[in-house]
Amino acid sequence: MKGAKELAINTEYPAPNEDEVAGRIVQLLRRTVEQRFLQGMTYRGVNTKSHAAARATVIVDPDLPEHLRVGLFKTPRTYSAWIRFSSTLPDPLPDNDKDLRGLAIKLMDVDGATLLEPDSDARTHDLIFITPNTFFTSTPEDFLSFVEAGSLNKKKSLRDMFRTFIFMLAHPAVLICIMKAQQRIGSLLEVPWYSATPYLFGDRAVKYSLSPWQKPRTPIPKSPANNYLREDLARQLKEGEAGFDLRIQFQLDPYKQPIEDALVPWREQDSPWHKLATVVLPKQVTDSPEQLVFCENLSMNPWRCFPEHRPLGGVNRARRKIYYEGSKYRHHKNAVPVVEPKP
Repeated sequence: MKGAKELAINTEYPAPNEDEVAGRIVQLLRRTVEQRFLQGMTYRGVNTKSHAAARATVIVDPDLPEHLRVGLFKTPRTYSAWIRFSSTLPDPLPDNDKDLRGLAIKLMDVDGATLLEPDSDARTHDLIFITPNTFFTSTPEDFLSFVEAGSLNKKKSLRDMFRTFIFMLAHPAVLICIMKAQQRIGSLLEVPWYSATPYLFGDRAVKYSLSPWQKPRTPIPKSPANNYLREDLARQLKEGEAGFDLRIQFQLDPYKQPIEDALVPWREQDSPWHKLATVVLPKQVTDSPEQLVFCENLSMNPWRCFPEHRPLGGVNRARRKIYYEGSKYRHHKNAVPVVEPKP
């Protein structure tokens, strides 16, 4: 196309003002959190509703071909891990409301320093997933405009509603994505999960996914409790183990699978999935009061990673500051130290 930028494979194209944009997003999200949680516990600005934290093991497949033996997956081994399940909208809604869901894995006892300072030697590594296979804005600039429009405000004024309406008119792809991504689900263990944004894998760009062992079989309750997803997760893991296959797909075409446009899905027919590891959630108790407090205090950041698994794209580059500053502020307000868990 005339005038279009030529794209190279496995290549980022940072915008010149990204650090400023990320800083403005941090300020707006902090203001939103301050207004939403005036008293008591301060929760996250997004991924606000915690369902549970569950213990897991991540077992690297022993027979990976050479091109998949990178970083965490270089040699066959088993990592102990924590998984935090959440709903991603800023308001902690009843589980029967349409929402996006989040899943974050914290691998423990990893060998090597990560990119996230000042805890680069914490020996943990985070992987972030959501239920849609794309992020809901293309760039951090669009996300800033989305937040500035008042779209995350709990009580929207007429001005907020008007600004959000104008934003959606100007960004119809965002509206379509949000409408498609917000779903009702019966179980957190029976849906696929996606990184939605790309990451480095050695010297190549990839996206991650988690494919559930179980097909969707758990119905939404006829009279659903506000926290039925937490209750279902607790029930299933009290009865037995569950799990997922951890997979990646490679960027093969920089136009069909862009790095800087987080709204474009990487279609499986253009780039197949390759299994890397097995994620096992053993039989356990997940709904004790102590476990729920632990879940709230977990800190996740996609930049808590090895250099060979570095996040790629503008949305991910902004996440470094957004996640770090959000965690620091939340823990400060709750008078809880930011401490990485031990195996």
